[in-house]
Amino acid sequence: MIAVFKRDNKKGYNNNTNNYNHYENGEYAEQNNEDKKNIYIYLILLTICAIILLVYISYTLRINNLSYRIDQMQNEIQALEEKNHKLGIKLSNASSLSQVDQLARSELNMVEPDSMQTLVLKTEEVEVANTPERSYFLSEVTDFITNLGTARAYSPE
Repeated sequence: MIAVFKRDNKKGYNNNTNNYNHYENGEYAEQNNEDKKNIYIYLILLTICAIILLVYISYTLRINNLSYRIDQMQNEIQALEEKNHKLGIKLSNASSLSQVDQLARSELNMVEPDSMQTLVLKTEEVEVANTPERSYFLSEVTDFITNLGTARAYSPE
């Protein structure tokens, strides 16, 4: 907008011919207050957006950190499982009869006997306590274990 001023001999170029008197009647003060309110609203919205962005970034970084730690732990678990598997194989090899025989001969200097002796035991009847007519699972298992521990040898005659 172009303001046209006419010359007043007494006051100079002070008269506004377009009658822009908004400075005098308070419109400028109201507009200034509205501008301030809008600026405050924009600042508050900008602050809220910045806080939301910071929270989003922090959670993203935390998720990435936790994902990295999970990957590390999974790799560690895999390495430990492989080590456990190798130790299981080593244990089964060490406890095999051929390995025990080899260790007995080499480290303990054990040898097989030259002759074998056979002992023949007399047969005796083993008496088992009278069992009740009604048998339970536990009593059957106990009888089975008792009979396993009994040695029975027969004469070669």
